[in-house]
Amino acid sequence: MDWIKYDIYTTTKEADWIGSILAECGIPGYEITDHVPLTAEEEKQMFTDIPAAMEPNDGKSILTFYTEAPGNEEKAFFSTGSSLRDENTDLPAAIPPEEMIAQILQKIRAQSTENPITVPKITYEVQSDSLWKDKWKENFRPFYAAENVLIKPTWEPIPDDTKPEDIIIEIDPGSAFGTGTHETTRLCLTALRKYITPDTRILDAGCGSGILAIAALLCGANSAFCLDIDPLAIEGTLENAAINQIAENRIAAVQANILENSTALLNQYAGQFDIAVANILADVIIPLSSQIGGFLKKDGIFISSGILTEKAEEVKKALLDHHFEIIEENTLGNWTAFCAKKVQN
Repeated sequence: MDWIKYDIYTTTKEADWIGSILAECGIPGYEITDHVPLTAEEEKQMFTDIPAAMEPNDGKSILTFYTEAPGNEEKAFFSTGSSLRDENTDLPAAIPPEEMIAQILQKIRAQSTENPITVPKITYEVQSDSLWKDKWKENFRPFYAAENVLIKPTWEPIPDDTKPEDIIIEIDPGSAFGTGTHETTRLCLTALRKYITPDTRILDAGCGSGILAIAALLCGANSAFCLDIDPLAIEGTLENAAINQIAENRIAAVQANILENSTALLNQYAGQFDIAVANILADVIIPLSSQIGGFLKKDGIFISSGILTEKAEEVKKALLDHHFEIIEENTLGNWTAFCAKKVQN
């Protein structure tokens, strides 16, 4: 299926005004690319520990939007997670791009008599979704995420140098992300290998593609219970478990926010798990440290990662304040992971 991508080159001062013009032309949404610094509140809403790296503000903006190309008959659309087509949304009419550009420019010129504005440059290109949907796979190859734990994408063959004792995990990250290549996931997998026994019950808070839970089960854990706020993550986790021939009675996955739904979850699962793992962010792990202990058995282990080293002391303090003993602190690159033992109910 083909789509038409439009780029409107304007200024940061006039970007919102042109956006209103697009709305009048039936464009339901667009993306703005510029170098305007984020406010403190905007950075907080991004929910990330990584400060935004911005180039100097040059006063330029690019507004980007898409329409279906005229003549599309196939209605199926494949994407990596955010489809342009939504049955509940009215997309712009599939008209020739020259006509679309002419409509936009006509409205801009008509309104610029009252509000002088520089007529922007508008370009377009036709793109096929067949070029998009699998592009991300090019950088995902088999790799060892921990000692003798090989992560292999489902579309790749088993490497010739694989050893008989290797544990092979087949994964299809899809839109739920989580391939295991990131340092934070490596830190979690390495820690999990140390503490898993045949009786271990795992709680994976923020499971993503399910890679940590599946790895734990293939390494000998008894069962895994996975939580994530993203329904696609839940779907992907169960699909990846099936790919790895994990029996259905060994893994469960539920869409829930462990911070917001902790009371209901604790009523059902309090004190049931030997290990809890959270590969999220420091700003989530800090409040989570006050609740996660309720899910753990006596002397249970909480493995937390996704922590930038500059936030490590804050996380450590939160763990200590909430009745955990730090038994390991490991660093890889700019990231830190903690293994903490529950020392008090």
